[in-house]
Amino acid sequence: MALRFELASAKASATSAPRRGKLVLDRLVGGDVGAERPAIMLETPSFFKYTRHGLQPHLVLEVAAEVDALPPATRVQLEDFLDSDTPDCNQFEGGLHKFIALDTTEILMLDTMDPTITVRTAKPTNTYMAIGSEGGTRRLTPNLFAQLVNSLKPDIVIPPADIVEEPLPSLTQGKRISKSVTRSAKWLDECMAALTHPVAVFAPVVGSHSLELRTIAAKALAARHDIAGYTFNDVCLALPLEHKLRLVQHSLELLDASKPRYMLGASAPDAVLRAVLSGIDLFDSTYPYAVTEQGLASTYVLGEDDSTSLLPHCLDLWQEAMFADFGPLVDGCTCFTCRSHHRSYIHHLLKTKEMLATVLLQIHNMHWYQRFFDNIRRSLERGSLATDAALFFQRYGCEELPSSTNEQNKQVGRPFSELDTLAAQLCSPTTKIQRKRHAESQAI
Repeated sequence: MALRFELASAKASATSAPRRGKLVLDRLVGGDVGAERPAIMLETPSFFKYTRHGLQPHLVLEVAAEVDALPPATRVQLEDFLDSDTPDCNQFEGGLHKFIALDTTEILMLDTMDPTITVRTAKPTNTYMAIGSEGGTRRLTPNLFAQLVNSLKPDIVIPPADIVEEPLPSLTQGKRISKSVTRSAKWLDECMAALTHPVAVFAPVVGSHSLELRTIAAKALAARHDIAGYTFNDVCLALPLEHKLRLVQHSLELLDASKPRYMLGASAPDAVLRAVLSGIDLFDSTYPYAVTEQGLASTYVLGEDDSTSLLPHCLDLWQEAMFADFGPLVDGCTCFTCRSHHRSYIHHLLKTKEMLATVLLQIHNMHWYQRFFDNIRRSLERGSLATDAALFFQRYGCEELPSSTNEQNKQVGRPFSELDTLAAQLCSPTTKIQRKRHAESQAI
């Protein structure tokens, strides 16, 4: 198995500007020596399909096949399988693809933490990452992580790292951040030493909001030849996105620009555009999941001047106006949901708490998310991404980002804030509690 990243131009490898590329995986068929090596190709910018417990939310494998042309890339977080300090999946030797019934034509990434969970209470130590679960706090050591990788044989892994969300200004003069940089480097060394499966490692770029410590961490990673890519998942979730991206760009200037860059916590369309303009290649599909969980259907567009551009970024299927609306979610949409069902039916499903509501919405929202990334790549080919992005921000009223988290949380109607809502949401739209919460919010 070999993973490589090919940039569309030599110029793109020398800057932090937006870029196009290909993530290519060569895998032996059945592991037989000398067998044909079919290449699995993921054009970038693109995304890894978000899963829970190995499945896309609301989409069993047969239903997921109805979503056209999704990227051949899936992410799984180990957190979902830590039912004990030594999870049962550690005993499985058939590989992670087989463990979750995923076709081997997919590039499979194994991470540690769920990116939709933004509040963590378990504290790490020098020897293990602490992960909260329904059965209590689980201890994930670098050695155990390497054992799981060797057994499950994913294609890409993101090793454990000590992620810090220390507030600004630092009350500890950066001591906690400094400890996280040292601890993360130690864990990475221990993981790499224990790995025997030839897996591509996307190393977390740490340092939080300290430019000095980000410099130290980035230079250390840039000097390594056993790293296949970089992951940005520590950039202080409490900071505004523009601040996060400035920190990311600081690290990018010091890292190997020929390697792929994967960013967590930036899957909303406006955040994706800003991150792509900053040089990020890969994302995840947590945003369409957040939209589905709130009973909404995506309608945003990029670089297209048609009737869809007159719609808001999302369509609320809870609205009473949907009761007698027998049109598709979006006119002209070719997804299975829009071809087969109408707004009134999905409104009815939400009101009656039927699980089919979220299934149909997830099909549509994933289709729309894929279309959004297709348009990003087309804009890059035309050289018009900056212009298209500016029009996108203007169209949906997101030209300026909030200057603080408190201000962000006050903007209830802020476009593309569905991930913020999901972080505080306990139930899906097909439950009584969620239905009641929605009715109360509409009455305010």
